[in-house]
Amino acid sequence: MCGITGVFGFELNRQNRKSVIKKMTSTLQHRGPDGWGYYVSPDIALGQTRLSIVDLKTGDQPLTSGDLVIVYNGEIFNYIELRAELQSKGIHFITTSDTEVVLKAFEVYGFDCFAKFNGQFAVLIWNKKSKELVIARDRYGIRPLFILETNGSIYFSSEMKAFDQIPGYKRNFNPKHLFEHNLLWNTFADHTVYNDIRTIPGGHFAVYKDTKLITEKSYYQLGQNFREYSENTFQQAVEEFTGLLDDSVKLRLRSDVPVGAYLSGGIDSSVIVNQVKNYTSKRFKTFSVTFSDQEYDESSYQQDMVKQINSDHCAVNITYDDVNETFPEAVYHFERPVFRTAPIPLFLLSQKVQESDIKVVLTGEGADEILWGYDSFKEVKLLEFWSKDPSSAYRPLLIKKLYPHLNHFKDETQYGMMRMFYEEFLGDYNNNLGSLNIRVHNNKILENYFNRDNRVRFDKQLLIDEMQSTFPENFNRWSLLQKNQYLEMKTLLDGYLLSSQGDRMSLAHSIEGRYPFLDHRVVEYAFALKENYKLKGFSQKHLLRKAYENNLPPSIINRPKRPYMSPDLKSFMNGKGPTENTKFFLSDSLVKDYQIFNPKWVTRFLKKFENGIPERLGYRDNMIITFMLSTQISEYWTRNPRTLNLPETLLSVEIDDYKN
Repeated sequence: MCGITGVFGFELNRQNRKSVIKKMTSTLQHRGPDGWGYYVSPDIALGQTRLSIVDLKTGDQPLTSGDLVIVYNGEIFNYIELRAELQSKGIHFITTSDTEVVLKAFEVYGFDCFAKFNGQFAVLIWNKKSKELVIARDRYGIRPLFILETNGSIYFSSEMKAFDQIPGYKRNFNPKHLFEHNLLWNTFADHTVYNDIRTIPGGHFAVYKDTKLITEKSYYQLGQNFREYSENTFQQAVEEFTGLLDDSVKLRLRSDVPVGAYLSGGIDSSVIVNQVKNYTSKRFKTFSVTFSDQEYDESSYQQDMVKQINSDHCAVNITYDDVNETFPEAVYHFERPVFRTAPIPLFLLSQKVQESDIKVVLTGEGADEILWGYDSFKEVKLLEFWSKDPSSAYRPLLIKKLYPHLNHFKDETQYGMMRMFYEEFLGDYNNNLGSLNIRVHNNKILENYFNRDNRVRFDKQLLIDEMQSTFPENFNRWSLLQKNQYLEMKTLLDGYLLSSQGDRMSLAHSIEGRYPFLDHRVVEYAFALKENYKLKGFSQKHLLRKAYENNLPPSIINRPKRPYMSPDLKSFMNGKGPTENTKFFLSDSLVKDYQIFNPKWVTRFLKKFENGIPERLGYRDNMIITFMLSTQISEYWTRNPRTLNLPETLLSVEIDDYKN
């Protein structure tokens, strides 16, 4: 895993081009502490910091082959098979790295190579002869790549903080996109929360020439080869799905350094560590977070699994103070506002992994999306069922079964309130926002908190229209629950779980996360399965539970789905009022200076908790304070960028293509 940067344009001279690419690359040392390199020519500069995992000796970058130069962030897990395929065509290799496989595959197959890759990657490939730059990302956007056009040049980077090193440039929030991010937990298409910065969506490649975008195309869309597996029995589906998942785990264990695994205590990570155990001869390391607040702690389930697999286990205990004190540093890394503090424990966990001399961990992300493990799938299913007989006195009773991990949802008072809440969505559940109707409804309150000068306005129909413009051609052929999967993967997964909570938190401490459930073969197979194989009644991830019920402890198989969470408001407010971090970043003076939020609304919110925190906190209060704090801290970091230096002793590749 690595960090990559690029500067494409003719405005800079040789010395300035070198200076800018080095400064940009220096901000990504946490992504690649093992070495760095750069390529510079009159047209372009490319930079890279390396986290060495495959081919420790000869895998340095930038790498050249003929007229091509590559910088690449990620892993191609089927690189061994692709290498053999290319060798059969007479291709010669000088390294054993997957980077060279990517470059040679592009030489042979052109743009078709990206569909051959089973992996997680972002890549820049420069053709010195045609003067064209090709960029691409993996299917699900696991690895990031941002693009900025300014001052006559185009800049590329794995993280947006690199752009802060460009002379005369400062990141500024785009209020419309920031509110869009607030509503959906992500921005549409290629938007980011900042003016002028975009991203290339997962599953896309693009070509630039003469500092202009020539073409951008999709090489992958979820469900593009959709077909029903209607002939499959449930047992056949179990066997075929587990076969694909097993192979995915084996591929993701390929590494020249030791591999560990995260263990949350839920079924997803437990399945992964169970499979790692099957394919690892030595005792391997597992890592977990525990919480001092028992409301969030899942350590008993973690220990049940550790006992079964006999892993070398390490746990990091998280307190309110840990979340509060770590939050500003974590925001520096995830570079955008968040709505939960859940990334913070993973930031601290990756630090412990680094201290344990592990560079790679397998995790369970993706299972909830592809096997319908979120409550949102149950909510949409309930609304679809209820809407067929809106006057029924019995159908809405299913609300009591929506959240088995929340006992208070079963009492009559809570049921009455929730029935009124869900009735609002009976006419909207199938309006192409799906379950996002509920997320948008809960989050739109933040419209009031924005500074009026930002002219933020909630327009639900406009939101729907803009989202629909990004949908794939076959979207309307899918079922309601398949559409919901697509929306969850494009919002929560892409914009939060794989970025703020995933890539940024692990690579903040030079740890590469790998996600077996997001092998495209696994995703596509699960997408076409019969719906009751995934969501049987309200039984989530039914196929996964049945497939591994004899391999995992009963406590894990039989436990209700519980979302991974961390204490939010309780970490930022205590019995004495706001913490010092909260006081500083939400101070009246700083709020007025940054001009993002309305100072009166911020003050009103904080006053709610002057006399303490209620025993039961609602979603909105937790969301509001986390969003406001992370937004303010994000702005702070853009105004106070870090200046770092690259150690000359770790310079591994230096290519200067200027003609003297």
